[in-house]
Amino acid sequence: MVHNSAYPTFCLTGDPASISIYESDVTVQDKLIPTVFAENSLFQKHITTTPLPKLRIISIHSKSSIKPLQISKEALQALKDAYRIGDELWDLTSTFGDKPMSAAVGEGAIKIQDGENGTQGLTHVPEDINNNLDISYRLTFPTPVGIRDWTLRQMAVFHHHDPNDLQNLWIFFHVGQNTPMQKELEQYASMSPQGLRLDHPWFILHSSAFSSCLDNWRTYVNCLGHDVDRHTDKSLDFILRNIDHFLTAGGDSNLTAIHNTRDLLLPTSYRLSVILDTLTKLCHLSSALGSRHKGTHNGFQKLVKCLTYHKDRLDGLVVGVEVLKEKVKDILNMTTLGLDFRMTRQMLDLNNRMVDLNNRMLSANEQLLQLGNKNFDENATVKVVTILTLIYLPVNLVSSIFGMNLIKFDDGTTEELRISKQFWIFVVATIILAIITISMWYLWTRKEQITRRKSRLLGLETPQDAEEDAK
Repeated sequence: MVHNSAYPTFCLTGDPASISIYESDVTVQDKLIPTVFAENSLFQKHITTTPLPKLRIISIHSKSSIKPLQISKEALQALKDAYRIGDELWDLTSTFGDKPMSAAVGEGAIKIQDGENGTQGLTHVPEDINNNLDISYRLTFPTPVGIRDWTLRQMAVFHHHDPNDLQNLWIFFHVGQNTPMQKELEQYASMSPQGLRLDHPWFILHSSAFSSCLDNWRTYVNCLGHDVDRHTDKSLDFILRNIDHFLTAGGDSNLTAIHNTRDLLLPTSYRLSVILDTLTKLCHLSSALGSRHKGTHNGFQKLVKCLTYHKDRLDGLVVGVEVLKEKVKDILNMTTLGLDFRMTRQMLDLNNRMVDLNNRMLSANEQLLQLGNKNFDENATVKVVTILTLIYLPVNLVSSIFGMNLIKFDDGTTEELRISKQFWIFVVATIILAIITISMWYLWTRKEQITRRKSRLLGLETPQDAEEDAK
């Protein structure tokens, strides 16, 4: 048996225990004596030193689903040795002290072990049973938590049955203290007279185990059905009405709820199948044992009727679960269709926006190109004006220097225009200054171009330098 160290199945030897025993005594006929053990050592001592009674019922609890059973492995081993129980007792406890695992939904079906033939199957139950039988099964059942929420609990049952009515042992493993089955055990132990004949506890305890665990299954499946119907209505609204509004008004949360409901439905059918298998095999075994006991108060035959009733109820629930699974599958298909439709709409809308944006960018590029051509023309014009300004600037300078001394009008007696003999100085000076100005401008521009080429070769060119080279 493999144990999970993070979630141990059993408590330590020195930890507090929670073990209740109801056992018969030879000195007190038709009465069960209750004893509660809060220490594992005391329970272990009681089992190893006390003679085996005719009937012993042991109830072992855990504080919660992920808490270990409040019994040590050594104490349970002492009980296992006293009655020579096989390893199927460990199989019953394998899922206690751990969080619920989806991989374990198929476990827990009934196992019937006799002294000679080994494990008995569904169709192979001997008619003449003279050997001891070890019967073990684990029941999973839903328990309401709050108004609409449910949680899954489990209970394990082990029955060491002696057909000759010498020693009979019952072991019940519970999650929690005040479970429905624990209340049934306390009520059964308080009955007086007890009537500890062979078939009485067989019927009472087995039927109580199933009744305490199976009553909530119908309500649980009905709640799942209501959830599926609600998801169906929302999904139809998702498809047929306003998709965008539905998503903004909780469509994503509804899709999550659908998946959660599906996750609850998938293991439900398997858990119910395990319980049905247990009911069917125990019904066959009870029929075989009941054939040996004639009379109207045959507890074995009464249990057959009880098990048949539970089996018929669960058969209908299994069919209902299968129908709900198909409906959830259809809901998911409809939701997927709606999401695909919405995604297609969004992709088409995004594509239209991208086309519109591309057209705008093309228009902007054309405008930028026109603006660039216009700027180029304006730059050429400015360049020509600048050159002309540089040419005529010396003329203005020379004119300012010489003033009117080079050109004179007469004194009023003649209409002749007199130009000074030194006028050539003005012309020469103007030409020289113009040549000097244009040469300086040219040399400066040339120097800047050479500097930019060196920067480009070294990879140090700036965007402004590139624009200047283009000009």
